[in-house]
Amino acid sequence: MRGQPQKLAIVHLVIVHLLNRGPTLQDKLLALKDLLLSMERVAIGFSGGVDSTFLSAVCAQCMPDSTRLIHLDTPFVGTPERESFNAAIAQLGLPVTVVKLDPFANPLVAANPQDRCYHCKRAGFAQIVQAARQLGISTVLEGSNADDKDDYRPGMRAVEELGVRSPLMETGWHKDEERQLLREWGFPVWRLPAGACLATRVASGQALTPNLISAIRRCEDLLRSHGLMQVRARVNNQAVRIDACEHDLNLLAGLGGTRLDRDHVSLPPHILTQLKEALSLDKDSPADYIEPIAHAYRKGAMNG
Repeated sequence: MRGQPQKLAIVHLVIVHLLNRGPTLQDKLLALKDLLLSMERVAIGFSGGVDSTFLSAVCAQCMPDSTRLIHLDTPFVGTPERESFNAAIAQLGLPVTVVKLDPFANPLVAANPQDRCYHCKRAGFAQIVQAARQLGISTVLEGSNADDKDDYRPGMRAVEELGVRSPLMETGWHKDEERQLLREWGFPVWRLPAGACLATRVASGQALTPNLISAIRRCEDLLRSHGLMQVRARVNNQAVRIDACEHDLNLLAGLGGTRLDRDHVSLPPHILTQLKEALSLDKDSPADYIEPIAHAYRKGAMNG
């Protein structure tokens, strides 16, 4: 009998632990599926990134016959995201509609004001919503999650104005949780580094042009061809600055760059030459100078 109080105390501690641990991933997955099933038919603004792929994969599990993917084809999408889109489409097995968007035709986007993201998002999702309506679908979803709540994301205002739902944010999903399940489900996108549209590389107030965006893409693609994983070619007036994650800074040092300090590595001479050549392919590109030093990448850094 003397052991009974001790056993009760242990049971009490276990119950307290279970109550305080919060929902498991399976609990959250069930909550997400319940929310999605309550919407009946949905169209997902699908980029092929981690968030929209995770949301689409869940829909493919619980409501494949009631889900349509709508992809916005725009020159602002980076090469890794394009490749991820093609791979994910083949794996998901859901029907997809592709909608083309020319952001340069919109003066509120091309001028690249401080709130450019709002105007771009508004124009893009307006076309997605219109495409969904033509398919007879009234509920449009997008992939923002709980990690995005505290970020500076003026585009979210446009999404809310258009009545687009964000079920991952509504059910409290974080990107590391999405990556974990995508890995378990066999989706290679789980390891795709965080990306942002190529327009975020250009300083606010500097006009966006097709040549400038193409030059940024070439620079980033060239760096990835050397094994770099998460890089940004940021433009401010005529200068291009390379930002890279810690893995990439270490790699640049190993390729012949000089480690200046924890956050800075000089670009290897042969890579610097290649970057200059990539810029010079467009004689009309306003960017023509590469800073010879790569800087540490900071999450959320935008517009120069």
